[in-house]
Amino acid sequence: MDKKNTFFGLLFLAAGFLVMFWQGAQLSDSPMPTPTEPTAPEAAPASLEAPSAPVSPEAAPEAAQMLELMARDLEPEAAPAVLEEGVSPEAAPESITAIANDFIEVEFTNRGGAIRRVNFLQTKRGGRDDYVFNDKGYLPALSLGLPKSDGSIREFDMAYRVESRSANSITFTLQAGPELRIHRTYSLAAGSGNGQDPYIIEHRTRFENLGANPKAFSTLYLNLGTMRPISDGAMQQSYVNVGYFDGNDAKFKAVTKLTGSSGFLGIGASAPKDQIIINKGAPLQWTSVKNQFFAGILSARETSAESLVIYPVYSKPAAPGELAPRTGITGSAAYAFGIVPAGDSKSFDFDYFVGPKEFKRLQSLGNDKDLVMQFGFLSFISKLLLAFMYAIHALVPNWGVSIVIMTICIKLIFWPLTAKASRSQKRMASIQGPMAELKEKYKDNPQKMQQETLKLFREHQVNPVAGCLPLFIQMPIFLGLFYMLRTASELRYEPFLWISDLSQPDTVMEIAGFPLNILPLLMGFTMYLQMSMMPMNPGADPAQQKIFKFLPFIFLIFLYGFSSGLVLYWTVQNILTILQQKITNSRPDEPLKPLPAAATPKSGSGGSPRTKARRKK
Repeated sequence: MDKKNTFFGLLFLAAGFLVMFWQGAQLSDSPMPTPTEPTAPEAAPASLEAPSAPVSPEAAPEAAQMLELMARDLEPEAAPAVLEEGVSPEAAPESITAIANDFIEVEFTNRGGAIRRVNFLQTKRGGRDDYVFNDKGYLPALSLGLPKSDGSIREFDMAYRVESRSANSITFTLQAGPELRIHRTYSLAAGSGNGQDPYIIEHRTRFENLGANPKAFSTLYLNLGTMRPISDGAMQQSYVNVGYFDGNDAKFKAVTKLTGSSGFLGIGASAPKDQIIINKGAPLQWTSVKNQFFAGILSARETSAESLVIYPVYSKPAAPGELAPRTGITGSAAYAFGIVPAGDSKSFDFDYFVGPKEFKRLQSLGNDKDLVMQFGFLSFISKLLLAFMYAIHALVPNWGVSIVIMTICIKLIFWPLTAKASRSQKRMASIQGPMAELKEKYKDNPQKMQQETLKLFREHQVNPVAGCLPLFIQMPIFLGLFYMLRTASELRYEPFLWISDLSQPDTVMEIAGFPLNILPLLMGFTMYLQMSMMPMNPGADPAQQKIFKFLPFIFLIFLYGFSSGLVLYWTVQNILTILQQKITNSRPDEPLKPLPAAATPKSGSGGSPRTKARRKK
């Protein structure tokens, strides 16, 4: 029995780690066919390189051609427009204009009248954040596009002009032929005290029909912007994804599912894909692109997206002395713009959140946008722990101290249960002698030995699964904290002791290119001390005992590259467990409670009434 319990404990631990690394919601996707050979850039699938130079003006269509593709006179058999091969958007010298508030600076390009990049101005260490959203992106964020005949998307990056501009708003205008004028307006909240989140970019696209006939607009795409990993590393790629919310659930697709992955020992391997089309037949209330700590979330106020195209963004080789941009991901959401009457206009309003993945902030946006956090199947534990940590942080303005206090509180809550398990394990160690005698006496009768062993456990009030109990208790909490702390932007640049950033490993130096992280080493050492103090289970298999001895090293390897906040929790948990075990070991054994006596028939009763009745017969 004990071997079975130990086995299931190890199995539970392994399953927890597998879930930790591989859990993530999957999309129902329809991959587009991959071309057998590369094509020219203008006819290429959506997995394109970030442009470094404008397209040649000689290849550009006239504005009237753009109008013909985008909108047609309303006729019974009018077909959706498709941008044909070989047609390129009009090139124009690029000019950049910026608006800003205290939190973000948004840079706009005249080519498409869209967002070139977003700079984050608020960090705990002061100054701008190192990460820039849509930096070297394939398309400007919120650029308009049409589907091409090969299934890819091409924007209309014709030259818009600035119609008006203030400190917090800007409007671009494009005269697309004699019958269509496009206005694109962007505005920011001046600060955080007016009820609007300062990271929301309000956007309006207005189509003005100057012709004599109603215009039926094709489905148009708005690009979500390009998101790249925060830093280098295989784990960082898994955080970079595009997702959507259909009103019931949020689904996400990591960039590794598009670029291809070798998986873990071959498990989860996937081939590269050029693009993935999400077409659920149900409206998509919001779409998102995100990495570990930042997200871009697009939602229309009066309509919903019909479909979503996801594609990777590869980078050209860097120039000598420059670092190549990390492989990113982008997506384009399709919206049906409908009919614009003659001599009239039609507007479409969007909210575009581009900011840090802070749970409370995302929750305040409504419509379940906090699902962008991807807390996993233990989301209720993650949210509970995060709310608890927020409450502590309101009193103690340091996230590292908040994690320590939260860990102490969790330990105190489960202290009686783990203490009971420790006492049971201590009694287990005290019956090593009788256990050895039973093994020797009944070595040829396993069934009898099991019966006598269970009897011995009952007499000494020993629970054979007590050793696994603390692990079973800690694992769901650990997984909940893992999902909560791995992408919590609250910890970004937050210092604690020698740790400069709780969201990253506490690397103090590199030795021959290998990072030296102090906290995981402390975690492994404290875990080793904790397990060495635990009384040895005499019924455990020697091979299984050796496996338990290697657990500290297994945890060390798994957690070495994770965020300092998560490793800090586990280290403090180990220290508290050592303290508890020391207290338990120093106390004398508690006297055993007398077992209830088994009911026996009274002498001379002649047996049970039923037996007596049989005797009378």
